[in-house]
Amino acid sequence: MRYVIIGNGAAAIGAIEGIRNNDNENEIILISKENCVSYSKPQLYKMLKKDSLENIYYRKDDFYNKYNVSTILGKSLNSVDFNKKILVVDKETIKYDKLLIATGAKSNVLDIKGFDGELFSFTNIEEALKLKEALANKDRISILGGGLIGVKLSEYLHNMGKEVFLIVGSKGVLSSLGDEKISEILNNEIIKSGVNLLLSRKIISAKKEGPKIEIKLDKGSITCDAVVSCKGVKPEVSLFQKTELTINRGIKVDDHMRTNIEDVFAAGDVTEMYNYLEDSYCNIPILPNAYGGGYCAGINMSGGDSKIDTVYPMNSLQIFDVELITMGLLSPNENDEVLFSLDSEKKVYRKLVIRDGKLVGAALLGDIDRAGILNNIIRNKVDVSSIKEELLNAKINFYTLPREMREIIVKSYTEGIK
Repeated sequence: MRYVIIGNGAAAIGAIEGIRNNDNENEIILISKENCVSYSKPQLYKMLKKDSLENIYYRKDDFYNKYNVSTILGKSLNSVDFNKKILVVDKETIKYDKLLIATGAKSNVLDIKGFDGELFSFTNIEEALKLKEALANKDRISILGGGLIGVKLSEYLHNMGKEVFLIVGSKGVLSSLGDEKISEILNNEIIKSGVNLLLSRKIISAKKEGPKIEIKLDKGSITCDAVVSCKGVKPEVSLFQKTELTINRGIKVDDHMRTNIEDVFAAGDVTEMYNYLEDSYCNIPILPNAYGGGYCAGINMSGGDSKIDTVYPMNSLQIFDVELITMGLLSPNENDEVLFSLDSEKKVYRKLVIRDGKLVGAALLGDIDRAGILNNIIRNKVDVSSIKEELLNAKINFYTLPREMREIIVKSYTEGIK
């Protein structure tokens, strides 16, 4: 038996640990186009201030030796033949018995009319190092995109003493979360902190004149020294587009992380999974889904039986001094019930979305206590009709929940441990 893993992110780490949970004997080969130890992409910002990469590694340097994994780093997959179970990597042919595709996601890079200068992006170590080197002699930085990457990068560059222009097409940052109040609070926090936040702006064109770049917007223009595109990411499926693999936006997998091809699994940001809250297959590129999906795949690749029951979006972040946790759906439909509380002075906001008596979404801003209880209630599809008002209380205690609700949550923990 030979296991082959393509990719080296959180999903790959989960898969290795899942395989070795059942099988300590057979060969694991890991292939990655990046020539480095697996690292945390959400922590890339730290590289802008520090020289060492070790503080963003997922595991220690000896991880691959400890788990008896052969690595092929710094080389890309050229082709795959699923019928013959063969991969070609840099002219070398590699056979597999079980394959995991964990190629992650790549940047959505904006095409700006008239611009022939360098447009930076920020989704992997190579891009981050390139930006870091360029920043040494640049003071005014324009960041395009108000999603998580753009907002966090703005914060870091501002704290490094750069003058930052954050250009956003929508009315607020993090608009994809689907909650205008969160965007409004964060907009104000970003502006107060000193970042130049430009909302509802459309980029018309840009041109480079010497060391300076002029960006023409539908309302005004900006002169800066560098431009960073942070327009999100998309699944890295380019190598598999012309194969038999079922691909929509990402590679479609079932609740065992199996693709439509026998002995081929996929996990992480490259996949689409069924999201019961949306009643559709969705690409949800977040760390817990990547590691959990990889671990599930590893268990199943090595003869076990593991299943992912529930997948939905979750975010935990801090923007300047504001902490925020979101989970599930925040954009209600016309039949959903929405409960919220807001203390504008203290910048504390809580929101619950309830559908058919069950909690399907929650947002906690400013006071994130009890997020774990709410997440377990969503994950276990518990009926909250009798206590929905109490869930808005940031100090709600586990033992104030009805006994049957506590038993469901405890049972889910116990089964997870098993």
